[in-house]
Amino acid sequence: MAASTKVLKLKTVVSHGKQCCSKIFIRNASWTTFFKKPKEEIEAMPRKIKPFDGPSTTSRLQSLKKKTVSCSVRGYNPPADVEAKILSIAATIIGFQVDMSYQLNDRLIKFKLLTKLMEEFDHIIPNTELCDLNTLANVVSYFDTPVRDTTSFDDLARQKLPKNLHIQLEPLRFDPETDTFFDGKTAFPNRPTIVSSLKYSKKYKGHSGESRNARSLTNFEEQKQLFEDAEKLNYTVKSS
Repeated sequence: MAASTKVLKLKTVVSHGKQCCSKIFIRNASWTTFFKKPKEEIEAMPRKIKPFDGPSTTSRLQSLKKKTVSCSVRGYNPPADVEAKILSIAATIIGFQVDMSYQLNDRLIKFKLLTKLMEEFDHIIPNTELCDLNTLANVVSYFDTPVRDTTSFDDLARQKLPKNLHIQLEPLRFDPETDTFFDGKTAFPNRPTIVSSLKYSKKYKGHSGESRNARSLTNFEEQKQLFEDAEKLNYTVKSS
C-alpha cells in the first residue's frame, strides 16, 4: 500500500472561557510506519541470502559432512611400557618426578616433551591433536593407541578365506614388455596408460599404448590409414 499522508486538523477548542489557537499537524500515517520494528531489532535480524552472495557458510559445512577423503597413515603399534617411558622422559625434561595428572601449561616444556616422545616412539602428532594433549594422561592415551595402516578390505583379504573365494588386491595391469598371455599385443592401440600420481607412479608402470614389437605410426601414416578406411566405408573425411 502506498504511503498516504493525512492532515489532522484540531478545531478551535474553548477552555475556561479562553479560545485556543487552531493547530494543524501533518503526520505520516502509512502502514509501513505503523508496523515498523525498532531500530535495534532490525539491526539484530540476519540479512536474507541473495543469489549473488554465493555459497553460504551453512551450505559449505553441509558439503563438508558429505565429503569423504582417503588419506594414507603410518601404522603404529605401541610398546608395552608406554606409561613408564613417558613418565621417565617427562621427569628428565621437567626436572622432577611427576604423575599422570601433571598439567602441560608451559608451552616450552610441552614442545620439548612432545618432540622427544615423537622421536622415541617414532609416531608423529598431527596439529589436530595438540590442543587435546593437556596432561600427561592425555599424552599416554595418545601414544598407547594403535594406528592401523590397512583398510577393512585389506584385513579381509589377509584372513583365511573359503576355497571358492579369492580377493585380488592389486590390479592386473597390461604391460607390453612383460606380457606373456597376449604376446605383448595390446587391445587398445594408440591409447597410452599414463600414471600421473607421484605416489602411484612408483608402484604402477605406464606404457605408450603400442604392442611390444609394433612400430609407432607417424601422423602422416595415421591420416593415410584414416582415409583408406573412410574410402572402404564410403565416408568423406576432410583433411586437416
